[in-house]
Amino acid sequence: MEEQRLWTACKNGNIEEVIKLLQNSQINTNWQSTGYFSSTPLWIACKNGHIEIVKLLLNDQRIDVNITDTVERTPFYVVCWNGHFEIVKLLLNGKRIDISKANKKDWIPLSIACYKGHIEIVKLLLNDERVDINKASNVDGSTPFLLACEYGQMEIVKLLLNDKRVDVNKAQIEGATPFFLACYKGHHEIVKLLLNDKRIDVHKTNVDGKTPSIAACYKGEIEIMKLLLSDNRIDINKRDYNEKTTLDWARENGKMEIVGLIESFLNNPNETRTKLRI
Repeated sequence: MEEQRLWTACKNGNIEEVIKLLQNSQINTNWQSTGYFSSTPLWIACKNGHIEIVKLLLNDQRIDVNITDTVERTPFYVVCWNGHFEIVKLLLNGKRIDISKANKKDWIPLSIACYKGHIEIVKLLLNDERVDINKASNVDGSTPFLLACEYGQMEIVKLLLNDKRVDVNKAQIEGATPFFLACYKGHHEIVKLLLNDKRIDVHKTNVDGKTPSIAACYKGEIEIMKLLLSDNRIDINKRDYNEKTTLDWARENGKMEIVGLIESFLNNPNETRTKLRI
């Protein structure tokens, strides 16, 4: 089957075979494999980083450049996922490319680039006016900035904080903000960075009324708790919708080191805060 041969040649980077097969005017250039996510020849060439084959396919007007795989990932999405910088640049120059088409989780290519930590690709996308940099997933509400904070992509967090267009407090559907998730996941350096940015809402709770400090405490993130307690804005006594404070959660979950830290803070806030800042 000619279509299967074209797909395999694109997968393996066999440029001579691709050139030969594209000369067939009857071949279905958008054929989708029966396996491997029902991907097209262009999709698999993009996924495997075969830039010369991608160029060939883009020059063929029969190619539908936006056909997705079984989880709704376009060829452009998959190069952002895999970090193929030169192919991203190539595709951005194509007028046919939908650079904001989301996958099944409603993550756009910028979201996946932030999640994966591909900073040079993120820079490219930030400079393209077609990209909605605050696009929230309809599935969970995650934005590109939130994903960078949640998954510990420090350099991308820095980059996005310097872009005034970014909504740094936009929360997920369940109410967790980028700051909340950075605390919950224990990303110490990101939490420190966010605490130094006055735009960050350090008080915003999730849908259960849990604060970032409760989230950090629940996971036993002692170093995050030290950072939070050293900041004058943090209200350690705030209760969630179950009327529990951060200290209550620490006791209930057996986080005794955090219990000791909070008790010391409550007994002498100024002295404890001063020690934590040293």
